[in-house]
Amino acid sequence: MLALLGILVVTHLASWPVVLVVCLIEGGAGAIFNPAAAAALPEIVPDGQLEQASAATEARTYAAALAGPALGGALFGLGQAVPFLANAVSYVVSFGTVNRIRGQFRPENAAERKALWREVADGLQFVWQVPILRAVALTAPLLNFAFTGVTFTVTLALRHHGTSTAVIGLVQATIAAGGLLGALVAPRLQGRMRLGALATTITLAGALLFGAAAPLLPSPLVAAPIALALLLAPAVNAALFAATLRSAPAEMRGRVINTVVMATTALAALAPLTAGLLVQHVSGAWAVGAFAATAAAAAVLCLILPGLRHAA
Repeated sequence: MLALLGILVVTHLASWPVVLVVCLIEGGAGAIFNPAAAAALPEIVPDGQLEQASAATEARTYAAALAGPALGGALFGLGQAVPFLANAVSYVVSFGTVNRIRGQFRPENAAERKALWREVADGLQFVWQVPILRAVALTAPLLNFAFTGVTFTVTLALRHHGTSTAVIGLVQATIAAGGLLGALVAPRLQGRMRLGALATTITLAGALLFGAAAPLLPSPLVAAPIALALLLAPAVNAALFAATLRSAPAEMRGRVINTVVMATTALAALAPLTAGLLVQHVSGAWAVGAFAATAAAAAVLCLILPGLRHAA
């Protein structure tokens, strides 16, 4: 589809409905691929290396976020269709590498498949019955909402105050670099701090650092405390991801992962809208303060929910 879009761009036949269809297809494919890839991880690496493998995935994600915009801009400078064609080539390369992975990825005693809605219901029920997964499903949405909201608020607030796009790009890169550095140090943190302690620490740190960032707007220095808040995020994400995989039976890993991901990221979809409304009608500083309060609420949940409080 991306190759077709590139061809349509070259022939000046691309339109926004075409772009929308391509985005929908690519997003739908990702919704199928990502849970399957996550469920396959325990069959690729030993159980004791799940956290390290997850941290490596986090590092890849932050590295892509850091390099992607600059690479996309450079490719776009070579031609409007080049970024789409290059992305199509990347999918071909990914297909070749994924196809070379060997392993037993289907449970030997897999239960008979049910109707889709029943399998979705099974995933929801399982997540709610396991204390740590239930705690994650209640806490992580607030934290993801706060982090996503702060990131969008900074961009909107800087733009609202007339900051140049170059400076805004540097701020975004600095924030992404915080996550990348956190992914690199995540293996050193794992094993030294309990999962519950990690989750509580990042929520408290997020609340405090976001609160410190609020009065810095519209200065580009606002990137520093936000980047610091992201340092622990990869270690926490990797630990929670490993705990989710260990909690789910092999035949349910895909649907459990998908349920947890949907539950923890759904609220974040409202963060850009919330950030925009707060920046427009109040101020960027108040918006960041509101998201800091959300992170503080997540910290309270980490302290009181048994699933995280007692997590090893």
